[in-house]
Amino acid sequence: MKTGLYIHIPFCLRKCLYCAFYSVPARSPEQAGDYKEALLREAAYFKERHFAGARERIGTLYVGGGTPSLLPVSFYSELFDGLQASFDFSCLEEVTFEANPEHLSLPYLHDLYLYTPARRLSIGLQSFSEADLKFLNRRHDARQAVEAVENARKAGFENISVDLIYGLHPEDSVSTWQENLKCLRDLHLPHFSAYALTVEPGTMLERKLASGGLQVAGEEQVEREYFQLQDFAARNGYEAYEISNYARDGAYALHNRNYWRDVPYVGLGASAHSYLAGERHWNPSSVQAYMDDPVAGKQGEKLSERDRYHEYVMTALRTIWGVEESRIEAFSPALREEFRLRAGQEVAQGNLLHGKGTYVVPSSKRLLTDGIATAFF
Repeated sequence: MKTGLYIHIPFCLRKCLYCAFYSVPARSPEQAGDYKEALLREAAYFKERHFAGARERIGTLYVGGGTPSLLPVSFYSELFDGLQASFDFSCLEEVTFEANPEHLSLPYLHDLYLYTPARRLSIGLQSFSEADLKFLNRRHDARQAVEAVENARKAGFENISVDLIYGLHPEDSVSTWQENLKCLRDLHLPHFSAYALTVEPGTMLERKLASGGLQVAGEEQVEREYFQLQDFAARNGYEAYEISNYARDGAYALHNRNYWRDVPYVGLGASAHSYLAGERHWNPSSVQAYMDDPVAGKQGEKLSERDRYHEYVMTALRTIWGVEESRIEAFSPALREEFRLRAGQEVAQGNLLHGKGTYVVPSSKRLLTDGIATAFF
């Protein structure tokens, strides 16, 4: 089993309405250079502290944010070169780079393809509607959304995914969502992610809702748009392999799939999380503190067996592979019996399907997955 590697780039030009991820305004090239050096120092720490001085084999690498595409390609070519002192990249199966459409000029993408190992792009489109993009406080327009995908293909990228958000403002949202799906169809992508708008604590969205400054779609509308999404996926050859992720011809997001299958991963950067040997570690949400010392502020916890059981059930039920009986057998007799009794009740209620050694949420109940999973807690 090869370890995953996540790198958090916290810099943004402005905060999106819904975003709860840690990000700060980008200040200067010097700041980016200092942040890169901190990433390399943290990588060296993991090599010595967790991998006995050996270079750990990395299977998937994901650069997320924030807005990774805000930084020049030279930042990443130097970073990846430096990381090879701490990690073994000879067995990489996937390297994903998150990007915003407004940064994806053809020269930028050409250099990214030529000078870095990135071969999978995850582009934050969110919508093809000008009204939606303005509502979400995005910086790109609908034309740039389409051009970003076209430029990526011209630069050589074939493994391209885009993000979309549904369940937005109630005015004419259903017909807008249908138009979004038509635009998505015309791009003929191997993968896309679609998320219902979620009100996260501390976001601009939460503050505006609390002040009465805006409205969002109600539950019934979100459900209608979700089932429109399922119908679109089925008619266009996409497999809904996770509740928010869709792929053609097995073009799964390998790095994200590993999160759902209990594969260990290292997280580098301010606010990044790691999961190794049943322990979770995380960095403080402060770029300055991280650059001063990328190790000093680390916190961690050892997960109990019940914690690991709960996390496995919660994430596995979100996928088409479901909960595997063979994985449940690795837990204590008490937890195995607890699972067997609860799973039997959920099967009887039609919330789970049981067969071929797995328990899976039926497609008609996928929108209720989180509620079904919490029944096991």
